[in-house]
Amino acid sequence: MTFSILQSVYKNDNPQFLAESLQSVKENTVHPSKIILVKDGVLTPELDSVIAEWQSKLPLKVVGYEQNRGLAHALNYGLQFVETELVARMDSDDICYPERFEKQLKKFTEEPNLSLLSGYIDEFNDNTEEIVSIRKVPLSYEEIKEYLRKRNSFNHMAVMFKKSAVIESGNYQQVPYFEDYDLWIRIIQHGFYAENIAEKLVKARIGNDMIGRRHGFAYAKHEIFFLKRQVNSGFISQKEYYKLLLLRVPVRLLPKSILRLIYKLLRG
Repeated sequence: MTFSILQSVYKNDNPQFLAESLQSVKENTVHPSKIILVKDGVLTPELDSVIAEWQSKLPLKVVGYEQNRGLAHALNYGLQFVETELVARMDSDDICYPERFEKQLKKFTEEPNLSLLSGYIDEFNDNTEEIVSIRKVPLSYEEIKEYLRKRNSFNHMAVMFKKSAVIESGNYQQVPYFEDYDLWIRIIQHGFYAENIAEKLVKARIGNDMIGRRHGFAYAKHEIFFLKRQVNSGFISQKEYYKLLLLRVPVRLLPKSILRLIYKLLRG
């Protein structure tokens, strides 16, 4: 089975992290037929230099535009250049385990009806060898559907999906901070089958003030917008909507030290 990787990069990304990310693809036991790398706006010379170097090492197809438009737009734009049905997502600062793609392709071979799949991720701050937490996800289809009503059931940087399912479900949309979560819900609503595997697929970088990006009034407003979409689509009830508002939104206004503790407890 062939697959492509869909990845975006913008000017604030770290060139070294991008190089390490691409190196992890090269070291995988199975390689993509193409890596669609979207330049979400004009990049720094350092990032362009890394991309130029890796074009001779991996099947990179570099596309993009001059003005930064955000993740949803970048992924939608890049998906039009994907020629395979299977697409693997990864971020520009994450590291794939060597057998990530082999394990996911095996699952798609075993489950012909499968349209969406991710797995566990190891989280680290600066040192890739110092894992600080593991983000596990529900495995079965029924568990995934139930879990989605409260929290994201998939690790975005470890996802592999069928392009046709994403297109039919409306593709990534402008739901800041929740682009992937919103898409997974629509995929399930459209009747596509999804699973996760109990395998660590990616090392994800959670440094650079991840907690700070999920804190404050601005983030709370985006979360309310996301929850309103779900109640309006019928995915959650009005009662569930108000319950989630009470459980999630006030947490965004807590001091970052307490929010950090909550994230740690949730990740076990």
